[in-house]
Amino acid sequence: MSRSSKDREPKLRGKGKGKSKGGGSAPVRRVRRPTRERWNRLLCVDRFWGALFVAFGLWFLAPADLLFSPDVQEGEIATRDYLATQNVLVLDRETTEEKKTRAREGVLPVYDFDYAKGSQQDEQFARLFQIGRQTRQESEAEEEGASDFTEILAQRVASGTTLRVEPEILSELWTRGFSPELEDRVRSLSRSILRSGVVANKPLLLENRLQGVRVRSLQSGQERVQLDLFAFRGHPNEVAEYLEVELGRWSGWSRRQRSMLLDFLVANVPPNVYLNLSETQARRQAAADGAEEVFQQIQRGQVIVRKGDTFDAGSLAVLEELSGEGQRSNLLLAFGGSFLLLVLVAVGLWFGLRRSRLAEGLGETTFGGVVILLLLSLLLLKGGTVVAAALANSFDAEPFNAERSYLYALPFGMLALIASLFYGRGVAVISALSLSVVAGYLVSGDSSWGILYSLTVSLGAIYALDRLKERTAVARAGLVVGFVGMLAVLMLEALDGAESLSWSALGFDLACAFLGGLLVAVVTSFAVPLLEGLLSVTTDIKLLELSDTNLPLLQRVAFEAPGTFQHSLMVAHLAKAGCEAIGANPALAYTGGLYHDIGKILRPQYFVENQHGQNPHDKLAPTMSSLIVINHVKEGVELAQEARLPQPIVDAIEQHHGTRRISYFYNRAKEQAGEGEELSEQGFRYPGPRPQNKVMGVLMYADAVEAASRTLTNPSPVSVRALLRQIQDDCLEDQQLDESDLTLGDLNRVAEAFERVLLNTYHKRVDYPGFNFKDSEKPGLRVVDGRA
Repeated sequence: MSRSSKDREPKLRGKGKGKSKGGGSAPVRRVRRPTRERWNRLLCVDRFWGALFVAFGLWFLAPADLLFSPDVQEGEIATRDYLATQNVLVLDRETTEEKKTRAREGVLPVYDFDYAKGSQQDEQFARLFQIGRQTRQESEAEEEGASDFTEILAQRVASGTTLRVEPEILSELWTRGFSPELEDRVRSLSRSILRSGVVANKPLLLENRLQGVRVRSLQSGQERVQLDLFAFRGHPNEVAEYLEVELGRWSGWSRRQRSMLLDFLVANVPPNVYLNLSETQARRQAAADGAEEVFQQIQRGQVIVRKGDTFDAGSLAVLEELSGEGQRSNLLLAFGGSFLLLVLVAVGLWFGLRRSRLAEGLGETTFGGVVILLLLSLLLLKGGTVVAAALANSFDAEPFNAERSYLYALPFGMLALIASLFYGRGVAVISALSLSVVAGYLVSGDSSWGILYSLTVSLGAIYALDRLKERTAVARAGLVVGFVGMLAVLMLEALDGAESLSWSALGFDLACAFLGGLLVAVVTSFAVPLLEGLLSVTTDIKLLELSDTNLPLLQRVAFEAPGTFQHSLMVAHLAKAGCEAIGANPALAYTGGLYHDIGKILRPQYFVENQHGQNPHDKLAPTMSSLIVINHVKEGVELAQEARLPQPIVDAIEQHHGTRRISYFYNRAKEQAGEGEELSEQGFRYPGPRPQNKVMGVLMYADAVEAASRTLTNPSPVSVRALLRQIQDDCLEDQQLDESDLTLGDLNRVAEAFERVLLNTYHKRVDYPGFNFKDSEKPGLRVVDGRA
């Protein structure tokens, strides 16, 4: 190639600085693209999203205060309403303690009666008088002084008895000779007093005078209830009073002598009835332990403390019980059950989506996207349960105080509707089943009505939504979901057999269910545009919006490359018809066809459909021409990314030529090459990739057919059919459709659809009377109604 020809060659478009017409500065795009790529790679990590689903699911299903108990003290003022997050039995400590106290008080004090004490003391008195008489006999026989034997007697009494005997009374007994008569009288008094019972603390005993005491014999162990507590004599006062009266009847005794004898007897008649405190306490504790505990039934959603009220001991006990401090083991068991449930749901969801992804050709981000939708739905439902409980507790009159009625209004079908829009019905059914299991348990606890209701309205949402043609289809689907929800309410009420349900309550339930369907439509309409970019999916609604030819990028194609615009319109119609014939996505095919050649607007004159006489390629080397033509794919991708078009449209731009060879310039290069010069075919092939799904395969087929059809001078059915067959065979021989999942049956149906469109496009018309359009030598035209 000469230097002059090189100077005339156009410079290929590079990465310029500043803003381009597509929007967005180059530095912003350089930051945005790696971020988007990293996010898309993260969406493909199924293990991460599975673990995230289980972790957040545990937070959704766990009681509100399982890990964090309210930090409040008794007497504080509540800053919000505290509601029960689950049905729970709370121990009524005050009532239970009162019951235990009554049980303790019902146990009579136990007093031990030592009947052997009377016999023991009787023996001691007998021993005293025996020692005294024996010592006195010895003193009379030896005729020694009495004082000497008095000391001997004191020593013998101290060593031979346990009695407390003062010298004065001992001397008095010596003087009286320890007579048997006196012995009988003293022993009789001692036995009489101890037989009736002597208690040390009579006032303590009399505290039980109304109910009595339980008297237990230390010797036999037999017990009896003693009601007449005054029969026992208190030591020492009542014993002294009794003895004083008895001694007052004795003759021959002076006041002083009686006083000495009284002190002697009181000192030696000990108590024989004792309070057994340890036994009494043990029996009372056993009675208290045997008393049944009293529990208070707290219903889920019940108000524990209202805002502005003070916390008392009862409300704090309920909060502690709900937080798990009173039933930690049960909560941990429930926590483990929730964990296993979520793991099973996550595994089942993964396997189900894996099958659907392979069958329907979905991307690797499907599982991550569905998990995000699941978590967002659970978060919305979690907040909805709180609102429902608050509304139910803010009314006292039926039917507005029923929490379940408000739960019917939650948008259970939202996930199914969005998943159907994003991934199709198969994925939507699997997602709806997973949500119903978790959300049903979330809103209804141990009851199954939540699962049944959520699954019913979700299936209604899936089958109410066909392929969207406009956004109002979401509103229509919401109405259908509302009616399905009303039918589900009737079904649940019939299954519950609620005979006492009033007509007003049923009407309110039906109204809430219908409102739930409307909320599904509202939430879906709001969420879909936001989630499309987050999950890297493109709905038919978005594709229909992008197919508006008044959009700036398509307007540029129409004005800067009008031939390309007409070509793109025809390709879009062909691709749409072909996809409709095989059940592929016609909206994606049509929109992808409109944008597939947008890269040509940067150098439209180098493409034949935009040329008017002069062809710039006549002055270029085939390699440069091939590079310019090939580069329109790369430039189209850059324009699409600058305009923030969704990835399926970018794929259409990249894949509509696959890795096909530009045969025209390749053959020219072979003709210009010298003998022995090697020519690389790779420089004349598009970079690809080859079509990755049916829609992209049909688009490639349509692009080639539309371009080739322009060469037909007589587009008869036979010639059109031959053209279609030749292009199809060329694509198959070049292995361009190997990765598109298109079968030969699909290609035949697509070819039939193309044939119909082409024949209708290139139809013949009758000649206009008075006009001769074929005669190029006669430029003049008749004037009809003032128009040429």
